This record gives sequence, structure tokens and C-alpha cells, in this order.
Amino acid sequence: MSKPVKAAALGIAGLILFCLLLAGLYVHNMGLNNIKLMYELHRNNHSILRMETEGQYVTKTSYKNERLLEKMKEEGWTFVGQEGSGYFFERNGQKTIVTAKQIWNRHYIMYQVTDHAVDLTN
Repeated sequence: MSKPVKAAALGIAGLILFCLLLAGLYVHNMGLNNIKLMYELHRNNHSILRMETEGQYVTKTSYKNERLLEKMKEEGWTFVGQEGSGYFFERNGQKTIVTAKQIWNRHYIMYQVTDHAVDLTN
């Protein structure tokens, strides 16, 4: 093999190795299960999925608050108000707060339900 061909092959191999390293760091930073959730949201028509941690859910930002408010209403909760990223709900004298937080990138939002008062995926 001539020197230019060896150099090109070595450069391509280095580029592939670099891309694999970046992909590995991305998966390590975000977590494999979270990447699976992102794929599931992208591939299927699910609007909200449960995360590994109890009381945490993930959705696409394209659904914004509408899906959260719909789901809470379906479960019998009344929307009381919003302050910042906190959504306040009441049902039969019981109160709960759902906190929204943008995660990973601008395409996904995580909802944290206090006291695990409702399952947003049912």
C-alpha cells in the first residue's frame, strides 16, 4: 500500500473511532434507558412515558402543557394554577404539584409528580 492510501485509511479509521467515542459519551451522559424512551416517543404515538424514577415522566415539548392538563382532568384533578414550572392541581381536598423541566435537549420535558399522586401514562 502506498503512503497516501495508508494515511487516508488511518484517517478514516480515526474518524470512525472518534464518532464511536462521541456516541459512547452521549449514551453515558444521558443513560441508555433515557435514550430508549426518546426513541419510543419518536417512533410511536405515545404522548407521555414513565421514566425509571418513581413519579417521573417524559414527553416531547411539542405536546407542551395541553397533554398534562388533559391527563390530569381525565384523572379527576382540577387545575388550580401555574407558578413558573409548577402546575398545581386539586382533587377531593388533596393537592399535588407537577413540575415541568426541560431535559437533554429542547425536544423533551420531564414531569415530576409530587407524592406520586397520579400516573400520567394510563
